[in-house]
Amino acid sequence: MKKEKRIDAALLFIIILIFGLVLLNVIKKKNGVDTYSGATPVALERKAPEGLSLTIDGKVKQTYRFTGESFQRMANIRIRTPEVSPGGEILGAYIYTGIPVLYIMEGIVAEKKESDVFDRPLDMVVIFTSYSGKTSCFSYGELTTANDSLPIILAYHREPILPSKDPGKYDRNKYPENITGLRLVCPREPDTARYLDNVVRMTFKRPATPDELLPPMQKNKKCSSNSVECVEGQNKWPASFEDVPVKEISGWFRIGHGRGIKGDSRYTASGYHLSTFLKRNFPGCTAGDFFIFVACDGYRSIFSGSEMFRTSAGDSFLLLKTLNGEPPKDGITVGAIGDFFVDRCVRGLTHIVRVKPAGSQF
Repeated sequence: MKKEKRIDAALLFIIILIFGLVLLNVIKKKNGVDTYSGATPVALERKAPEGLSLTIDGKVKQTYRFTGESFQRMANIRIRTPEVSPGGEILGAYIYTGIPVLYIMEGIVAEKKESDVFDRPLDMVVIFTSYSGKTSCFSYGELTTANDSLPIILAYHREPILPSKDPGKYDRNKYPENITGLRLVCPREPDTARYLDNVVRMTFKRPATPDELLPPMQKNKKCSSNSVECVEGQNKWPASFEDVPVKEISGWFRIGHGRGIKGDSRYTASGYHLSTFLKRNFPGCTAGDFFIFVACDGYRSIFSGSEMFRTSAGDSFLLLKTLNGEPPKDGITVGAIGDFFVDRCVRGLTHIVRVKPAGSQF
């Protein structure tokens, strides 16, 4: 009799246990599957390896050095991007994990002399150098003030994107292996012309300019402009607006780095298409060139030919004719509409200087 009671109790326990497991499974299906029991995400944490090294020098307050441990403490990002060679060859599609260059540069203090009347990082270029000595050049602004929905990153991990069907037979990714070191990845660009492997250095430089041909820097000077001169080397000539198309762009959300949101609504801008203007006035200019825009008070901002001629942001840059239907109060103004911040919108534009770098030398 006692043996039968023990069997009945054990059977009842098993029934209750089974019922509990079934009920738990029903609750999970109702509320979602526990992510590490049945639906492990693909996007797992990828820590930066210990052996990384990056030096930042040039026109900076001090030399900065980053290690793998430095990168491990920074917020990283994971992006998917296709890659196409400058010649048009499909190189594959990849997932990169790394640090947006913006995150690094936000902690870097650019050099400013006591005699400088403006904060001057916007007239600088940033040169990335690989372990083998190869370089890739950017304007300071396209790394810091540009819209960062597709950020330029220094990646430390790469994995190929594979199809769901027969992934083991897939051979369209040229680089199936992971990367070593830091790879400069530029997902908003149409090809890999400015990508760079094994980056070990970032150098801030201020391009040499023919200052005797340009307005002196005078902070708080009240001035405006109704004409522009083009400058290259020691040569200068009046800019032409002939055959440059006028474009209108609505919905411009204007926000300044220093004083925040401008206005109570979004803006409508119209003006001359800037990349066409540059090609019209600087025959033979290329994506490898840089352009310094100078205001009547000497304020300067630099743009790369790559961002001007090869990105959707560059296609939105204008020389403003009107802003919400009214002419700009300072006269000719650069409308960097594709940027997040408006700090590169040079007001009272009087000169544009073309700079043609030779390698890493400006």
